[in-house]
Amino acid sequence: MLKSFQYKKNEYDRIPLMLVLLGYEHNQEPVYRTHGVPMYQVLYCKKGQGELLVDNRKYVIDKGQCFVIQKGAPHEYHSTSDEWIVNIVGFNGAIVPTLLRSLKLDSSGAYLLKGNGNFNSHIEHLLEIESTKRVHKNTELSQELYCLLTDLSNELTQIKSSTADYGNPTITQVIEYIESNYAEDIPLEKLAEITSRTPEYLCNVFKKNTGLTIVKYINNMRLLHASIMLIQDPSVPIVEVSKACGFRSPSYFGKLFAKQYRVSPQQYRLKNIL
Repeated sequence: MLKSFQYKKNEYDRIPLMLVLLGYEHNQEPVYRTHGVPMYQVLYCKKGQGELLVDNRKYVIDKGQCFVIQKGAPHEYHSTSDEWIVNIVGFNGAIVPTLLRSLKLDSSGAYLLKGNGNFNSHIEHLLEIESTKRVHKNTELSQELYCLLTDLSNELTQIKSSTADYGNPTITQVIEYIESNYAEDIPLEKLAEITSRTPEYLCNVFKKNTGLTIVKYINNMRLLHASIMLIQDPSVPIVEVSKACGFRSPSYFGKLFAKQYRVSPQQYRLKNIL
């Protein structure tokens, strides 16, 4: 389950710590964010194994470990096992920079969680609050999120990392182009043109640096945006989601989506918005 939260304009001044994303036992898809995202995130690994690259460092994330990503920090993470099940909180707010600094959670990276019971209990309590229709639900979510973060700061030990290779400007240029133009056709010849490389060289160096073919990377990027759009815009027909995310064939989109998420786009939408 993955759920995003919307706030009224007057709540931005009234609620200084806002929950904007909540994931529970989410089968994590590959994420590539060369420009970061406009929120702070904490992810906890419940099952499987993944790899995180952030701040020019590389981390292996095992069961029982979590990782923190600061707002706007370029990063990527992906599964290195058959499935990677995570719990997620994403948040914003006026007090967040000061709060994370005082809790010593103001650095992106991976952490070992001493007692995962508290973190998962807070996630379950957030879900319980979210399911209610109480008038002050968003305030209660903020209070529970504050408790989660303060408890978390007492249970974390930072994990050592290895240096990640972000030094190839050709790869960076390709990734940035794909992220900006995923909704359009992206022929290999166009990528070769903007990087002044031959298609053969580009395919080889991209696979060597990312572990993925260019086509696979483009499809992953499109699927990621489609998964977000399915939840955030539930009134948009799936055919239109497919087109908006760069897939010209709805049936091909459905096939790739089911392979990546193990459910159809419609099933994914219903599961995550109910």
